[in-house]
Amino acid sequence: MMLENEKNINWELAARVLSGEADEIDRGLLEQWVHADRANEQEWERIKDSWLRGEEALFVQQTDTESAWKNVHRFTKESSFPEVSKGRTFSLGKTLAVAASVIVVLGLSWFLLLKPQVNQSSLIVSNSPREEMLLSDGSKVILNNSSRFLCNQPFNDEERTVELEGEGFFEVEGDIDWPFVINTGDVTIRVTGTKFNVRAYPNMDVTEIAVLEGRVEVVPPSEQEMVVLTVGQTALFDKKSRLLSVVETTDPNLLSWLTGQIKFEETPLSEVVETLGRVYSADFQFSDEELGEQKLTARFSDNSLDFVLEVVCTTFNLESKREGETIFLSAQK
Repeated sequence: MMLENEKNINWELAARVLSGEADEIDRGLLEQWVHADRANEQEWERIKDSWLRGEEALFVQQTDTESAWKNVHRFTKESSFPEVSKGRTFSLGKTLAVAASVIVVLGLSWFLLLKPQVNQSSLIVSNSPREEMLLSDGSKVILNNSSRFLCNQPFNDEERTVELEGEGFFEVEGDIDWPFVINTGDVTIRVTGTKFNVRAYPNMDVTEIAVLEGRVEVVPPSEQEMVVLTVGQTALFDKKSRLLSVVETTDPNLLSWLTGQIKFEETPLSEVVETLGRVYSADFQFSDEELGEQKLTARFSDNSLDFVLEVVCTTFNLESKREGETIFLSAQK
C-alpha cells in the first residue's frame, strides 16, 4: 500500500520516480495514488513542475552524491567475474537527497536549514535477488533475497557502520582512515576498501565471509583473536561452537546468486539443490535421501528455475512438485 493517508503523497516514493530510480511497482503505486483523486493529479503536476524548474539548481550542492551515482555501473570492471545480472538499483544517498530537494522546491527549505547534517536511518529489506544500493560514500552493496540491511546516511566522520542480516556482496570504497564496519549479529567485519561476500542468515548454523579483493578483518564475539582474510580465503563462524576458522575458497558458485552463472562438475544433487536454493530462494526436499547422491555436470547462465528443474528432472528421471517456496523431488513412478 502506498500511503497511510491517501491525501498525502509518499515523498520517498515520489523521489524515486522523479530521480528515475523507481521500478514498475513504484511507478504503479504512484499512478494508483495519482488517479485516486483529482486533487492528487493536480498535486503531482505541481510537484513535477517544481522539480523540473528546480532540479538543476538544487543538485549544485549534491555534486559528490551525483558523481557517486554515475559510477553505479562500474561493478567489477577490473575483475574477471561475469557481469552481474542486475535487479532493482537505487542510491540511498541520492534518494534521500532527492527527497530533500523535493521538499526544498515546495518551499520547505527552512526544515533543511535547521537540520542540515542529520543522519537518516535506512532499513532495506530485499524481497528479490540482486537488490543493489549505492551508499553515500560511493560504496556499493548488493543484497540477496530475504536480506535486511540497516545503516545511517550519510555516514559519520569516524567510521562507516552498517548492519546485515542475510547475504550481501560489498564493494567498499577505499579509505584507510575511514573504516567500513559490518555487524552481522555474530561477527564484526572491518575493511578499508575491498570486495567480499557475506552470508549471515539467522537460520543458518554458519556465517561465511569470502574475500574477492583486498583484505578483510573478521572479529568473533568470543575471546578468539581477530583473523585477517586475503583474496581467495573464506572465514567460517560456527554459531554453535562459537569458533572461527579460515579455509581456502573453493565454491565455484559462490557468486552464482549475483552473476546468474552456475557450474556443476560431478556435483552431488544434495549440493546442487543447496546452490539452487541460494540462487532462486527456494527450499528443496528429496523423497529419498539416496537421490541426493547422484551427480550432475551442467552449466547454466541466467536461466529460470523452471528450466533448471526441467534439466535436473530429465537427467535423473525425477519429478518435482511445488508447495509454496518448497520444491519436492522424487523418482518418477
